Amino acid sequence: MTPGPPRARTRLRHAARMTHSTRSSHPRRRTTPRHPVSPRGLRTLRATWERQAAEAGGPGGFHHLHGPHTHGWLLADAVPELLEPIVHADDDPLEPTFFAHLDAPVAEALLARFAPAHLVHRSNGSPTLGNQLRATVAHPGEITLHGFVLGPGRCDERLVSEGALVRFEADLLVTEHHAPGCECELLWAYAVDELGLDDAEHAPHRIHRIHRAEAPDETWWRLLWA
Repeated sequence: MTPGPPRARTRLRHAARMTHSTRSSHPRRRTTPRHPVSPRGLRTLRATWERQAAEAGGPGGFHHLHGPHTHGWLLADAVPELLEPIVHADDDPLEPTFFAHLDAPVAEALLARFAPAHLVHRSNGSPTLGNQLRATVAHPGEITLHGFVLGPGRCDERLVSEGALVRFEADLLVTEHHAPGCECELLWAYAVDELGLDDAEHAPHRIHRIHRAEAPDETWWRLLWA
């Protein structure tokens, strides 16, 4: 191969030196998460809710038109510590705090701590919270719940389960828009008759199969009222 003209070879060597020096003088930037997650710890959720309750009960606190205008019942009896492992605390007192993987031990502990008035909440026609917690306790390893908490910064402070993950070992045909042949009614009948999710106002809005990384050999379904 015939080498190029001397001037061209000089330009190539110069470009190589520039490229090397540029790369070495500018280290790779570190990326910063756009939405940092609240730090974990046993006191994180309690501290957040205590601050929200104090601000809501103060002279500049926000109150809903309809509501008891009292704040803080979720702070009683170690409830924040029970929920801490399954939620991410939100610093905005008016925004919901979402939870997932609420299983039988947590459900049993909440049932022992919540007053009857706190167990009647439902999401868009779902079973009541009390019904879902009792079903989860009665069928450990078969149901987990997910939903949201409205914390002590709000007058409508409460915990709401808007969906359940149900283990049902069947290869059903479940379509997004319940086309002819959809077998979602079989799964819903199982949830009502066998698992005890029996006080819903209507069937879930959505049912679909999900993959759980921690249980790859099991068949799980999401029942969602949202």
